[in-house]
Amino acid sequence: MNKDSFINKIRIKSSFDKQTAENVFSVTFDEIKKSVIKKKFLLIDEIGFFSVEHREMKTIIDGNKKAEFLLPPKDKLVFKPSDTFINMLKD
Repeated sequence: MNKDSFINKIRIKSSFDKQTAENVFSVTFDEIKKSVIKKKFLLIDEIGFFSVEHREMKTIIDGNKKAEFLLPPKDKLVFKPSDTFINMLKD
């Protein structure tokens, strides 16, 4: 599920218009990001587990251009949804 489909689910399951649903999504995930940055993980029982995954720097070779590119190290947010959350989204 991507961001747009998640926002659409919020809109459908609530009485919110599209802009309000987008605001709810943004504020909620901004707060989750802040918490995960501080603690490196966050567990919300009914929703799931958020954590930070670190990707080391690596070299990518583009065969078409015969060139090498360096991908810088990066931290990304990883989400593992709970079974309860998955079932809520199916309804």
